[in-house]
Parts: sequence; C-alpha cells; structure tokens
Amino acid sequence: MALYSGVTGSISIDEIKIAHMANWSVDLTKEMIEVVSFGDDYKEKVPSIKDWSASFDGSADFIAEGGQKELHDAFESGAKVEAEFYLDDDTFLGGEAFVESLSISHAADGKADISIGLAGSGANILTLPTP
Repeated sequence: MALYSGVTGSISIDEIKIAHMANWSVDLTKEMIEVVSFGDDYKEKVPSIKDWSASFDGSADFIAEGGQKELHDAFESGAKVEAEFYLDDDTFLGGEAFVESLSISHAADGKADISIGLAGSGANILTLPTP
C-alpha cells in the first residue's frame, strides 16, 4: 500500500518544476448517456466520453525563466502545455492541457497567491513505478 505525503508531491509543466505550490488537484470525469425506453420504470446509463481538468495554487513567483511565467505565456498564446502531477518521484498523472484560468491575489497584510486551472486535451495517463 502506497501512502503519499506533501513532501513527495510536485508539479511540472513542460518539464519545468513549478515552485511554491501548496495544493494540486486532478479531476477525471466521464459523461453518462441516459437510455430510456417506453414502459421502463428506471433509466439505464451508459458511460461515454472522458475528460479531465486540474487546478493548483500557492505563492505567486514570477521570474523571467520560471514555470509560473511559462503558464502565463501559455494562457496568453493559447499554447498547449504538458502537465505532470507527482504523488512521488515515480508515480504521477499527466497529459496535455490548456491553461484555462489564472487568478492572482495579493493582500496588504499577506503575500501574493496564484491559482491556476487547466483544461485537459486528450487522455490523462497514470504512470506507476516499474517493478
């Protein structure tokens, strides 16, 4: 049984590790088609097309050649990014995505924070360590 902690987690976009992130989430969804027939008391459901999205947040850290700036540039240009969300060094979820949202906030009595949303494009692949 594998247990993962925040110490082993990380995020990479286009092979650049994204620094200062505090949380990440990858959501896998599947559309369900409803099948109805005259005389049936209940609907049947059939799984259909899959989708995924991801979000992550933490401290804003824009530097000229850093990962957060790359995400901003991808948002502006509409370019796809290759995203990888690590549970540990050998276990991660990944796939191509578009930067769907960037939210930057700054409080007078705090620090600057950033939240990033990705819209998956194609499959999201789970990679496990090789035995």
